[in-house]
Formats: sequence, C-alpha cells, structure tokens
Amino acid sequence: MTKMRTTKIERVRGVNDVLPDDYAITKQLEDTLRQCFQSFGYRPIDVPLIEYTELYLRKSGEEIAPRLYDFIYRNRRLCLRPEFTASVVRAYVDNLQGVPQPIRLYYAGSAFRYERPQKERYRQFNQMGIELIGATGAMADAEIIAIASQGLNRLGLSGYRIVLGHIGVISKFLDNLQIESRLRSFLLTNMEILRKEGKSAVEQRLCDIYPAFALYTSNPQLSPEQTNPETVHSQRLSQLFQGMAESDAQTTILDLLDSMNIELAGNRDAQEIVDRLLTKIKRQDQTERVSKALEFMSQLGQLVGEPTEVLKEAQTLLCAHGIDDAGLEQLREIIKTLEFYNLDSSQISLDLGLSRGLQYYTGMIFEIYHGAGKQERQICGGGRYDDLVGTFGGRQDTPATGFSYGMERLRLALEGEGKVWQVDQFVDVLVVPVSQDDAGYAINVAQKLRHTGLAVAMDLRGKSVSSNFQYANKQGIPYTILVGSEERQASNVVLKQMDSGEQQQLTVSDAAKHIYDGLKRMKNDK
Repeated sequence: MTKMRTTKIERVRGVNDVLPDDYAITKQLEDTLRQCFQSFGYRPIDVPLIEYTELYLRKSGEEIAPRLYDFIYRNRRLCLRPEFTASVVRAYVDNLQGVPQPIRLYYAGSAFRYERPQKERYRQFNQMGIELIGATGAMADAEIIAIASQGLNRLGLSGYRIVLGHIGVISKFLDNLQIESRLRSFLLTNMEILRKEGKSAVEQRLCDIYPAFALYTSNPQLSPEQTNPETVHSQRLSQLFQGMAESDAQTTILDLLDSMNIELAGNRDAQEIVDRLLTKIKRQDQTERVSKALEFMSQLGQLVGEPTEVLKEAQTLLCAHGIDDAGLEQLREIIKTLEFYNLDSSQISLDLGLSRGLQYYTGMIFEIYHGAGKQERQICGGGRYDDLVGTFGGRQDTPATGFSYGMERLRLALEGEGKVWQVDQFVDVLVVPVSQDDAGYAINVAQKLRHTGLAVAMDLRGKSVSSNFQYANKQGIPYTILVGSEERQASNVVLKQMDSGEQQQLTVSDAAKHIYDGLKRMKNDK
C-alpha cells in the first residue's frame, strides 16, 4: 500500500523562526544593551505575554486598536501585548508603588501586532527598552536619550541621528481650542499623514468620521448652523442649555425624559447618563476649530532641523497663536543637559511635528533613525508619559519616561554598517566511543568533562571515527576525544586537536586542562 504524503504545516505568516546562529547573535546584542542599562542602575523586569485588552485601548490610541491580536476567552477579552510600556506601568501600579522613586526598569521580549508583513515589519517582533518611573524634568529625559545613544555606541553603530519633539506643543493648542476627545485623537494619530501627504489627505479622512466637516470645507463661508439641517436643532439645544446652571440643566433633562415616559435603565447610573447627554448637547460644532487645528499643525510640521533655528521659529509661531512656550523651554533644557553626556550635537535635530503612534505621550518625544534616503529606518523611539500611571489606577501625577529599540531593525542597521559577529563556539569537545562496548565509559568521561565546565557533545549514532572527525570539523568543534577498549582499561583517553591533527593519550583531568589551555590560546589569537 502506498503511503499518502502528509501535508506540510507552514509557519504562520508574519512571524519568523530564530535559528541557533541568529539566536546567538541576538543574545550578544541583548547582553551588550543589558550591560549598558545596568551601568545606569536599571534592573530587569518581565511582564506577561497576554493582558486584558482594555490595558491597551484605554490610552494607547485608536491607531493600535485594529492591529491587536484581540480575542474572547471564557468571557474575558484578552490580547497579546503589542508593546511593553503599558504592561510595565500596569506591573508598577500592581506591585511597585511602595518602592522609593525613581524606579529604573528594563525589559526585552516579543510583541505582536497584526501588520501587513513586509521587509522590517513583522507580526511578531522583539523590543528592548527601559522605563524610568517617578522622575521628571530635563535630567530624567536627557538620561533616557543618552542611554539610547550609548547603547547604540556600545554596539558599534555610528551613522544614526536623534530627532526630538514635544507633543505638549500640539496638545496645548488643541486644549485651547477645546476640541473634543475623539477629534483630538484623530488629529494626533494623523499628524504623520498630514506631514507626508498634506492637509487635503487628512481632511478627506476627517470627512469619513465627521460628515459636517465635508460641508464646511466645501463652503467655509457658511456658518456652522448652515452646514447641516441636523446641526440647526443641535445648536438650538446647545444655546438653550448654555446659559443654565449645571443643576438646573440636569433637572430639565430629567423632567423632559419623565414627561416622555422614558426610563433610564441599564448598567450605568442615571446621573452618569444625564451628565453625558448634557455634555453632548452643550458641545458646539467643531468644524471651524478642526480647520484651525489642521492649519496650525501644518505650520508646526514644517519646523524641522537644527535646534537653535527651529526653536526660534517655533517661538514666533506659538506667540502668534497665544500659546505658552513651556514645551520649547523643556526642549532647550534637555538639549543643554545632553551636552554633558558628550553627544555629538550634529546628530541631534528637532521636529516639532513629531507625534509618534501611541497617544499616551505627554511631553518630550524622540526617535532615532539610521541610514539615508530609502534605506533610512527608525530603530528606536520613546518619550514622556506622565498620565499613564494615573490612567491605570495608580497615583495621579506620577511622572514617567522611557524608550524601546526595535531589535530586528537595529540588527539590520548594524549589518548595513558591515558589523559582523562571531558566533560563539557552542561545543568544546566531541567524545567518540569506538564501539558500543565503550559507550558506558564514554558517557562517564563526558560527565567528568562537563563537571569542569566544558561543553561536551557525544556521538550518539555509532558512526566511524573518520565520520566523527568530519562532523567535528564541519561543526567547528576544536577537540575530539576517542575512547576504545585500551583507553577504557587504562582509564585514560585519546585527545585530538582538530586544527593541527595532534593526538595524545592523557588522563581525563589532564585532557580537561589541555583543552582549557588550548581554548584560552584560541581566544587570545582572535
């Protein structure tokens, strides 16, 4: 009977196998970065691969929501972590609020996002980074940026640039306009689209979620009341309640609902429902404000380049719009503090249109790029997120800042500069029993060598001596030990150094010493 061929099970699209040599190289990179982090007093933390989905929806922003590996299991909504900061802050709130601040933590591991797989963008990827919780000001932000830079320096990467921004500048303008949270989130999420594709591209997207804006942009001379018949009614309601005291407005709504025999049922408190309804009624049309925001953001997005000049231009722009320059002053202090870390000032630039994808940032933000033109890639990003601890149920106003490297992109950047790693030798000696009768003695020899600290592999397939020599050469194993009946009876071994072919009969302890001396010479010769 002919056997049917079993169908091969493919690797899931967008994730990668990390084979032994690649794993060894990744570990070298991580070990170098760990040493850098630890030299600044940071300690390791690990967080779960799986979290409640709400952790990432509460503050991370609308952009990340459709990319979550999100699922329901036994009536719990769970997801695979898409990044580390939210999980680390959740762990801090759960376990570390009583520890003296500041708390310095670092992490390394996999994260998951449902991306369209392509070069340098995977559905499972690795991040390594730090979080500094409980410290604010230029000293804290400068430390974060300096660590990111020094980590790259220790890896030998040179052709990178650091781009600084401040999300507070945009936030302050949106606060002054009193733009509602949904539209505010949209504007921050689309800052990069605004810069790359222009204002019209963002306006087109805006029309999809805010239809009144389509009418406003088609005829900006129209007043908000003329843009939409439904708006007329909402404006009348808004005007009616604008002049009322809060308690009077609430009573009016309750009386109105009661007169219409509408009961407030459900899981939410009746007062909460009324408050939300009142807020919605009072909310004024946002079209003109959004248009002003887009214009300001377009101007801000043009402020890119050498810090001194950008800060000067930004000062003029903020003054024209009546916005205080606290964010600019913070950037000045950070740049001044970075001078003490001996960072190359030519590597630092400002970009006041920088927004990043996650919406929990509140102050300084930064990204690090490597390469030029089409070969440029972002390898690091981070910033300040002072509201996140409070958002997750911790103490309000707990300051925090941090960053993470994209490890796959970081490795590609290093390879782009011609950095080559030697994969550490993983087996020191191969023990070969000449016959099956010698297997027990060979196992005993291998165990004694392992107890001295050597990495020892054994021939398990009963191959010939010559086949084992070929195997050792192909695998880069520097020594082999042969044990036959004569060696077994004399309680010694035959040690062969593979590169020279030299063989000698030794006791097990002498063989171990000889191997150690040889490995030390090889290491010094590299």
